[in-house]
Amino acid sequence: MTRHQDTVLAVRDLTVSFTGPRGTVTAAEGVSFDLARGEVLGLVGESGSGKSTGGLAALGLHDPARTTVSGSIDVGGTDVVGAGEAELKALRGGRIAMVFQDALASLSPFHSVADQLAEAYRLHHKDASRARARDRAVEMLDRVGIAAARARDYPHQFSGGMRQRVMIAMALINHPDVLIADEPTTALDARVQRQVLDLLAELQREYGTAVVLVTHDVDMVAAATDRMLVMREGRMVESGPTRRLLTGATHPYTRALIGAAPNLDTVPGTRLPTVDAPEPEARTNARVWAASDENGAAARGPLAEVTALHVEFGAGRTLLGRRRPGTHAVRGVSLGVGEGETLGLVGESGSGKSTTARVLAGLQRPTGGTARFDGRDITRAADETALRRELSREVQLVFQDPYASLNPRRTVEQIVTTPLQVHTDMSRSERRDRAAELLEQVGLSADQLPRYPHEFSGGQRQRIGIARALAPRPRLIIADEPVSALDVSVQAQVLNLLMDLRDELGLSLLFVSHDLAVVRHLCDRIAVMQHGEIVETGARDDVFDHPQQPYTKELLAARL
Repeated sequence: MTRHQDTVLAVRDLTVSFTGPRGTVTAAEGVSFDLARGEVLGLVGESGSGKSTGGLAALGLHDPARTTVSGSIDVGGTDVVGAGEAELKALRGGRIAMVFQDALASLSPFHSVADQLAEAYRLHHKDASRARARDRAVEMLDRVGIAAARARDYPHQFSGGMRQRVMIAMALINHPDVLIADEPTTALDARVQRQVLDLLAELQREYGTAVVLVTHDVDMVAAATDRMLVMREGRMVESGPTRRLLTGATHPYTRALIGAAPNLDTVPGTRLPTVDAPEPEARTNARVWAASDENGAAARGPLAEVTALHVEFGAGRTLLGRRRPGTHAVRGVSLGVGEGETLGLVGESGSGKSTTARVLAGLQRPTGGTARFDGRDITRAADETALRRELSREVQLVFQDPYASLNPRRTVEQIVTTPLQVHTDMSRSERRDRAAELLEQVGLSADQLPRYPHEFSGGQRQRIGIARALAPRPRLIIADEPVSALDVSVQAQVLNLLMDLRDELGLSLLFVSHDLAVVRHLCDRIAVMQHGEIVETGARDDVFDHPQQPYTKELLAARL
């Protein structure tokens, strides 16, 4: 591999190893690639593949006390491997810059965004006055769509998409040759993702910056890159022009990775291909649900429903007794989930979808309207404690973050059997047998019962969360963004599992998500939320093939 004149980043035989309490782990091994000026390279792989390791190494950001780096990383004639701190400081932000996934964690909470951009500018323009640096910061903020009036604001005062715009402005303020964008839109809604990627592409073309887009999202790679390099377990698997690999990849792993993520052309309800996934056998049970009528409730009536639901946060009285208005999270929402039906509740962050789900689970009191489960009013119970206890047996939740929702100090057996202790009079041995049965049902094994959550991967932890939800034999499962934090192949495993369990057990499922492709694949009926209101609802194919509302059309158009 010969370095060409227009090459701005040349990586040769890069190997990165970390030393920890359990010995040495090699995160990347023998990685080599070139990046030409103005080119966009997609570095693709799942968690643990080593893709982010290469990006951090290119900026010399690894801790030298516990990291061994070999090979070479040539940035503008300087080999980052072995370079001194002074050389690295000159490179970072000047010749090579990085946009991280979590913008809030990457920005200082104690300084305004303009001050932070100005500081980044002055680091590489020592003769620039404070006034010139500030003017340059305001210019760059304006270039990424942030008004000068907001230059004095702090990061917490911006939305996630706006904070990512600030990060892009900071990374590009010195016109670097190379920009490494590490999962820059993973935490953002589809419409905001599209806006950020379009902005990044526009600035990249304007400044001629070469970009390494580090991601696990194949759709993003398809939309934004010229070339892609696929990594697995620290090694390069396949590389080439993006269009060619997407249509004619030769390596089985690349093909599986591309096929694992559903898109709007995937046949709904079909099993998704997975990557080396030890899954339980697919169930063949028929669906056990009644077709929906034109009002959206199942023919025999909804199992769970809300009517004219209002939820307001922060309302109260001032010291003078005046009413203090709150924030309306949900406004006049009415929807129902039928027996055995899967309803997809779709919307961007702040749309009110999770709040609506919490009301149905009995975890959030509404400000107005009613919520019913199996015909019972769950908003005005005489004995709320007894109702919540009863409802928790019939309604269970699966959360977005499978690690945060599992007690790290409890074993899998203790986690899964907790609902059985609360809702049944089973003996300890009976609870253990039920837990073993549940683990087998979700594709794990009984010998994993004594282990703790940190000993499992993200996908396995989500399976444990599903097993816990199934323990009391609920009638309704509310899954709130259950796959948004997972790699595409693990996401495929969990979606296949949810489809199997739904069909086998006749479960009703409320699936809350911002991912339209996932919702289309899994759900029978769709409700679209915006600003706390339902703007469109209907059968899956009607909503996706013939959307009626501008917002629904906008969401579909924003899908990468």
